[in-house]
Amino acid sequence: MVRIATIIGLVIILSACGSGEQTKSPSAEPVNGQAQEEKSEGNENVAGEVELKVVSFTNDQAVIELQNQTEKPLELEFTSGQQYDMWIKNESGETVFHWGEGKMFTQALKKETIEPGGKRTFTVAIPELDPGTYNVRFKVTSVPSFETTFKQTI
Repeated sequence: MVRIATIIGLVIILSACGSGEQTKSPSAEPVNGQAQEEKSEGNENVAGEVELKVVSFTNDQAVIELQNQTEKPLELEFTSGQQYDMWIKNESGETVFHWGEGKMFTQALKKETIEPGGKRTFTVAIPELDPGTYNVRFKVTSVPSFETTFKQTI
């Protein structure tokens, strides 16, 4: 009888773990270093992976999306106010733009959740670049981190 009561008690305790809700801060217009959450309708795009992709790259800004295509919420932990970084190198391999260089960020821990089928959009202001082909590296600086590299011709 004591064993049954102990097992029932453990089941109740374990089922209560992780059932709390996290509060989310309201979305704001994206600014450098910050992100904007966008919710998609339903989970029809949920395919089982997290994808970091380039939405657009113009002569003054880049828009990158982190999409949660899994069936579970994606927990992102940031160890500072910096949510991403970007490096742009010319054809010679010289860094012509490093977004985070010379910037200071708050030392505040922050957790964010991207729900299944949801996405987080990062908008980065970039300087005017001379015509040519560039290697671009973009990194979401969360734990876990996500990174993509691509070539861009201007």
